[in-house]
Amino acid sequence: MIRYIPFLKAKRGEFTAMGKLAPEVKQAICPFFDFPRKKANYDSETYADTAQSIVTSLKKHWGGDAEFYFDDFDIDQKLTVKDEPQYSYILKALQKLQVIPVVALDRTKHNAAVAQLKRDDEIASATVAFRANQCDFEDFDDKEDQIDYDLANVFKQFEAIDLIFDCRVCSGLDVFLTAQQIAAFARKFCKSYDVRSVIITGSSIPASLGDLVKPNSAETVARRELAIISKARDLADVDVVAGDYATVSPFFSDADFDPRLFPKVTAPRLIYSFNRFHYIARGISLESGGPTQYVGLTQALCGQVFFRGRGYSAGEDYFDDKRRRIGNNATNGTVVTPSVVAHITYMVLGAKL
Repeated sequence: MIRYIPFLKAKRGEFTAMGKLAPEVKQAICPFFDFPRKKANYDSETYADTAQSIVTSLKKHWGGDAEFYFDDFDIDQKLTVKDEPQYSYILKALQKLQVIPVVALDRTKHNAAVAQLKRDDEIASATVAFRANQCDFEDFDDKEDQIDYDLANVFKQFEAIDLIFDCRVCSGLDVFLTAQQIAAFARKFCKSYDVRSVIITGSSIPASLGDLVKPNSAETVARRELAIISKARDLADVDVVAGDYATVSPFFSDADFDPRLFPKVTAPRLIYSFNRFHYIARGISLESGGPTQYVGLTQALCGQVFFRGRGYSAGEDYFDDKRRRIGNNATNGTVVTPSVVAHITYMVLGAKL
């Protein structure tokens, strides 16, 4: 039984995290991967190269027997890769794996690619995911005709639909109003279509952690997405599966600046989830604070009463090693994997969803 849906960037750190999950955790999730955003737009060659790297990583770290979702929501939808729409290209590359395609409103070329590939028997999945953003799910009656116009040709190719409510960053959302909108939309959509699962996701992490936490400090931030999920579950007449964006903002993108500036503009940071909160800690720039700042950050984390301790997951083991100065210094790149592992493990085994 799928208990939780982590929404992740299709990047090395996140893929590596999948391979470090305990079997009982891995069996309880169905990850949703988004093609990684870049500051500079992809061209046909870089998209194709990235797609092939994604396929290799998924085979290695997730495997070919378990389902996962894949979308390219953050990528310019006008790209053509080797004479076909970009989403067709990545779905074909993934077709030997258990990929569930994703469709949405106002993505005509993308949706048409899914319908055509299914007709051509190049998509094995019997399920398609419909990803609705906040502007889509505010009022089902207002969107009903557009859903039919944009997606009827897709939906009829599949046996079932997974309905995904994607709240993105939830910080400014009214919890009760958003939950009401989701519940009402879910009830009406499920009466009109064959729905397998209803999923709600979101995040309380903005693109810049500086909006939440000052340098060289730590804050505890309420996870508004969990409040929305809980309230929507109370209001809806359907089962709801919880999702979130783990410890990376939905709006994260790879930085695009002169590598020589890296020590000046980069600072260590840690995000650790507990109860219905994120513990977020930041250091100062590498130029000012040096490369060993993660020793102090992990010592502070491991000293918190909510830290789950060594042995809970490979993530907690990593943080405990770093506080003891075991192995190489942690970096912003190397903490992604243990942070995601710790988060997913907690969401499956410890969180009250």
